[in-house]
Amino acid sequence: MDKAIEKNLNKRTKGQYYTLGNPFSLAPFIEWANSIGLYSRKILEPFAGANHIIRSLQSIGMCNHFDSFDIAPADADVIHRNTIVSFPKGYEVCITNPPWLAKNSATRLKLSFPDSPYDDLYKHCLSLCLQNCDYVAALIPASFLHSNLFRRRLSRYILLHSESIFNDTDNPVCLALFDKDDVEDTCIYYDNRFIGNLSLLEIHLPIPWNGCRVTFNDPLGKLGLVTFDNTREPSIRFCSAEEIHQYPVKDSSRYFVRIECGIENIPAAVSTLNRKINTFRNETCDLFLTPFKGIRKDGLYRRRMSFELARRFIGSIVDNELRL
Repeated sequence: MDKAIEKNLNKRTKGQYYTLGNPFSLAPFIEWANSIGLYSRKILEPFAGANHIIRSLQSIGMCNHFDSFDIAPADADVIHRNTIVSFPKGYEVCITNPPWLAKNSATRLKLSFPDSPYDDLYKHCLSLCLQNCDYVAALIPASFLHSNLFRRRLSRYILLHSESIFNDTDNPVCLALFDKDDVEDTCIYYDNRFIGNLSLLEIHLPIPWNGCRVTFNDPLGKLGLVTFDNTREPSIRFCSAEEIHQYPVKDSSRYFVRIECGIENIPAAVSTLNRKINTFRNETCDLFLTPFKGIRKDGLYRRRMSFELARRFIGSIVDNELRL
């Protein structure tokens, strides 16, 4: 990013969200840190901001040596450097909270964006970290897991439910831990709770019939879908289109959706689909539903179902010979 952006943009447009809580006290991180001998290594923080990550690590005895950099330093121990353009070399361990900025937001706000194949700045920065460091720990959007990026070295994915990680965003956050070499599997945690191995959880994804044609946001669609949880409890569900008739149908609709898929017996389909969703949610602890802004009253993130996953569910109850 150029000097004009550095001087004039606020934290949102820079993608800066300063880390305040201490997710590094969680058992999965401590286990990873001990496995790589973190306390005796020099830590690189390439997007340090106010250096909260280093201070958090120091508070639990996990950081004795560090170098911190940022394009807009907010701490005396942070060195001024545009690490996106000139990433520091010679470090084995990187622990950071890279800047978050979607490419489409940068375009809309007329901000410069790196020449990158990635659709968000944090993915570009994470790629730089992984290219240059053996071990990486990154505080990034929780939706990262659904991108299927950098899976080969992802040893642990920790979904963080604390609302105090950042003071200026309520986006769901994860702590992603990467090893030097390819891993056999990824361990999934919700805070300190072990959920399972990713490969075993993926077994529960519905297997659709590929010949099923599904059209979302069809004004004449007979099947309805509420794609998100309310603030109280899990509430994603299929329904009849009549139940959501008050919501206009737009190509951009993502929350209340009308679907055409060739199914005639809508009540039977709704019953079957919702039963499958409930079973799936229990078996996978909601891992494949995207964490949504805000914590439900039960202490867990609200979730949202993607069109891809909805298509899988619909396709799993339709075949060449049967229409419900």
